[in-house]
Amino acid sequence: MRGGLVKVVEEYITKGKEIAIEGKLTNRSWDDKDGVKRYTTEIICNELLMLGK
Repeated sequence: MRGGLVKVVEEYITKGKEIAIEGKLTNRSWDDKDGVKRYTTEIICNELLMLGK
């Protein structure tokens, strides 16, 4: 499923396009090559809806 959704996003979604995403937020952390703790928040997408024209 992930591969198909990625292809749709790459092909049809551009900056400024309206979309609706259903899923959950996840947070994770890691140490970069310099030993600095980094954090990120990601959306685990279950459903994507393209809005507008």
